[in-house]
Amino acid sequence: MRLARLVAVLLASGFALFVAALALSSFPAYADSPYGRDDRQASGYGRPLPPFEYTDHARPASSGRTIMLYVDSDFPAGPRQAIVAAMRQWNYALNGYVQFRARVLPREATSADIARLRRDGAWIVASVDSRHPVAQRGEGLHALAVTVGNGHDGFVYVIADRIGGRDLTGVVMHEFGHVLGAGHDQAGLMAPVYNAAYARCIDRDSVALVANAQRLPLQRLNWCETPGYNQPRSAANAYR
Repeated sequence: MRLARLVAVLLASGFALFVAALALSSFPAYADSPYGRDDRQASGYGRPLPPFEYTDHARPASSGRTIMLYVDSDFPAGPRQAIVAAMRQWNYALNGYVQFRARVLPREATSADIARLRRDGAWIVASVDSRHPVAQRGEGLHALAVTVGNGHDGFVYVIADRIGGRDLTGVVMHEFGHVLGAGHDQAGLMAPVYNAAYARCIDRDSVALVANAQRLPLQRLNWCETPGYNQPRSAANAYR
């Protein structure tokens, strides 16, 4: 998956932000795994993960609500691309009823700037390490990422030094589910623990949690389907 070149733009809000030319409002319908048509990524259970497909329901006549994401400029290009991929999958699943859009938050943004963005309903995707206070207490003690917010705005903290070889796209997709109001589920993307199989795409039950939270018509949204595959369970590292 390719990213467009990042460009710098001045926003009318009174301070400079670098706008990522991510063109992320839509995600093309595809019938392939993000790892390619012949998915041979290890599942962690001694077998390859099968490819998945998304449903393709009709989009509404007009676009719905937009949720702004401001991505920490401390993320290197690779992790930033993973965040983009997570956002694009959710945009496809949400099918135009709700839409994420992302910009890059530069280092010179002040706490007052961030407070202003949050008042407007923005979420900050921040790169931290395990020394950060959010990783030192409660759920954050063993988490790969933590979402802290009030349903209107907040922070998605990615604990970068705990990600290791795990799929950051899947980790962030889980957290964006929380941004959209979903709680934890017994299995699937919104299970409370990281699982390489669960994290590949957005399953129907996870979409249903979001549809309920956002009061959206479930049957008009999209979700991934993998016929004949029962996802294994794991008690690995927690999301939060």
